Amino acid sequence: MTATVAMEAALLAGFASRRFHCVGVGGAGMSGLARLLMGMGGEVSGSDSSDGPVLRQLLAEGCDVWFGGRPERVAGADGYVIRSAAVPAADAEVQECVRRGFTSLLYAEAVGRLSEGRRTLAIGGTHGKTTTTALTVAGLRAAGQDPSHLIGGDVPEFAPLPGGGGATSGGNGYGGRGQEFVVEACEFNRSFHSLRPFGAAILNVDHDHFDCYPSSEELIDAFAGYLGRIRPGGTALVDESVPRGVLNSLRSDVTILTVGSGLWADIRAIEVRDEVGRFAFVPVLRGERLPRVRMQLPGRHNMQNALFALGLAHVAGADPVAASRGLAGFGGVSRRFELHHGAAGGLLVNDYAHHPVEIQATLAAARRRFPDRRLLVAFQPHQFQRTRFLLSEFAEALCKADLTLVVDIYGARETDTERGSVSALDLVDAVRERGGRCGLGGSVAELPARVLEHCGPRDVVLVLGAGDVDRAVGGIVAAI
Repeated sequence: MTATVAMEAALLAGFASRRFHCVGVGGAGMSGLARLLMGMGGEVSGSDSSDGPVLRQLLAEGCDVWFGGRPERVAGADGYVIRSAAVPAADAEVQECVRRGFTSLLYAEAVGRLSEGRRTLAIGGTHGKTTTTALTVAGLRAAGQDPSHLIGGDVPEFAPLPGGGGATSGGNGYGGRGQEFVVEACEFNRSFHSLRPFGAAILNVDHDHFDCYPSSEELIDAFAGYLGRIRPGGTALVDESVPRGVLNSLRSDVTILTVGSGLWADIRAIEVRDEVGRFAFVPVLRGERLPRVRMQLPGRHNMQNALFALGLAHVAGADPVAASRGLAGFGGVSRRFELHHGAAGGLLVNDYAHHPVEIQATLAAARRRFPDRRLLVAFQPHQFQRTRFLLSEFAEALCKADLTLVVDIYGARETDTERGSVSALDLVDAVRERGGRCGLGGSVAELPARVLEHCGPRDVVLVLGAGDVDRAVGGIVAAI
């Protein structure tokens, strides 16, 4: 066995084969997993129900992918078939793999196996997971480490380190040569209960996935179960605002580090300056004062995300001064306050914000970044259930814009009854009742024309939502 093959075998500890087939590979999580497995020396193929740029990029990176169910293309035996939560076990390709002796795993189960064999740093919370995961990777890389990562968004600057393995042009997944594995810990469907982290963060806890957690008590119990899976001698990093019930399942040998603005927080920021929406601060890590950090990312919330990333890098044994430089130099994740300059000099911010807390944070960052400009928001609600349960909170958040256009609701995993329970017009009316200016944005295809009807020469357009509203960005940018 050569040294390279031996290393790759070690990286894929937890799997009895290097052969993988990913069904639903066009999704953000699955495409990242395919990239990670390739970087670890896996022989990876995959398919998705539709074609698109993600499949074409994976193909260019050396992954054998196709669109449409084509079980006759599956090759090999005794490997692993990994499917996204949207793909049923009865899928024809999954069944062909099983016939060939493949072990069938859900995405969360496969990620859980990877976490067993690495020093896993997991980032959980209702908001900020993607950016904090990316910041943690940036900090570790700046400190000379080569972690593997799975990130729920595209990070353009995350090309492979020199001497690393695998092509990762998408930036959402990478198989590093170090022992560290940095991964988002998603609470949907209790996916994060598959992980076995060494360091686990909870950035915040807000009610969001009402189909999974009908009550706040169930949500808190789920996050407590996530922390309960920290390995012996590991570390939990929690925001000061996290309910104490979340800590109930912690082992006695797990270290707790608090992150926040309070005087007694283990990781905090002092001497904070707002530099036109981008924050500069001096990190204090367990009493040690570090050099000042000037963030490229706008918003106070990203300063808090950076403190968590610094804490996780510390847990991984990274030099905190070097890690801080990585945080300061990080340029951001796609669709997280992603700035576009229009053809006629206008400005557009494309952001994934789909929860009232996230909308408030994005609008606050935009107010600081563009203090003398009017903010025109085009918001696509994501899920009818979420819109109905949080209608008042959405309305309060959107009132802070100068004008909001509400796009048709993007449905996902919902019944016809749920789809009929609320509409975009209900949210428009709720914003107006609170004194805000609001109108209908129509469909995604209609949105560019609607925006142009209302957009002034110095307005900043914010396109917000987790559905497919970003498909309208190109048309808007071309016209403003």
